[in-house]
Amino acid sequence: MSFNLSYTELVLRFRQYTLMQQSIIAGMVVLLVYIPYSYFLLNLNAVESISMAIYSAILFIVVYYLTSSLILRKTKKMTTQSVGPKKGLRQK
Repeated sequence: MSFNLSYTELVLRFRQYTLMQQSIIAGMVVLLVYIPYSYFLLNLNAVESISMAIYSAILFIVVYYLTSSLILRKTKKMTTQSVGPKKGLRQK
């Protein structure tokens, strides 16, 4: 098993996951970054830091999922529309 961590392979593997899995992975990254940030830079104690990081990660997961699903739905809708001219522009 090879652990090659090139940027393109990470992005391609990330895109293969479902939208909920992508949201959770991104939320875990936010969680892992926000715990040390709030502990060291905001001078919170460990419990406050972890609780604030969990709240932020959950909020990020929800917003990421909703916006991504909206964007995917609009993109899918645009690709299924006809390629020809619009109804009012056929005679012009």
